[in-house]
Amino acid sequence: METKQLKVLLIEGQSKVADEIKKELQALDYKVSTAINTENGLHRAKAFEFDFFVVNSGPDGKDGLNFAHTLMKEPAYSQTPFLFTFNPKLKVDIRLRKYSHRFDLMRLPLDATEFRIRVERLLSEDQVQAPKAADKTSKKQSEAAPEKKSKVLLVEDNPLNQKVLGMFISKLGFEYDVASNGQMAINLSNKEQYGFILMDIYMPEMDGTEATMKIREEEEKGTHRAKIIAITANESEESVRRCYDSGMDDFLVKPFTMDVLKEKLV
Repeated sequence: METKQLKVLLIEGQSKVADEIKKELQALDYKVSTAINTENGLHRAKAFEFDFFVVNSGPDGKDGLNFAHTLMKEPAYSQTPFLFTFNPKLKVDIRLRKYSHRFDLMRLPLDATEFRIRVERLLSEDQVQAPKAADKTSKKQSEAAPEKKSKVLLVEDNPLNQKVLGMFISKLGFEYDVASNGQMAINLSNKEQYGFILMDIYMPEMDGTEATMKIREEEEKGTHRAKIIAITANESEESVRRCYDSGMDDFLVKPFTMDVLKEKLV
């Protein structure tokens, strides 16, 4: 794609939230249009072409995905990424577990650092330039090893945290293995194609970011790529960026609930 000012459609019914998100998007040098609901958003999207959508998923959590499904029937939007925002305590639409399109999720109220990182990752140059190739790879992985998607590797050195998180993972219907340090995580991921890796950041000898980099190096030799989620108590911008730079896909800030974990395992 040529270098240009990307056009974003923001769908948000709360004026204060819309102003906050619009300000952050404009700071990233994106051209922003707004709509107060998905019905108006569909009219705007069909009248004008956009490169990216930020969509509040509505009072029942389903509006955003319904909007995306409707819009993706238009050829111009078959590869366009979406960032779905959710109001506090609202459940995430379970259909996202099988959603293969490029997307991300973010809880409100707005955290500016998290928002910028998620937008930049969704709109990174390599993703925008070759989305079709990425989609094909994703489909191949899904078809080649669908059963592997349901297994989680929990990387955590604290026995109590292992027990609590293991209980969460089991209650959410996932099988899981436990690695008590970074090197064990690397060894296990070389033997098993995990769908998800929950990676504690601070561990003795080898921390989570170093382990992630080594896992990503090994994955480059094949076709499988796990979704690696950082587990950290430090949510500073520097710490979050360090997680993403190492190759992680998302992060969880301690302490978190089972419902929050459930949102990440999609």
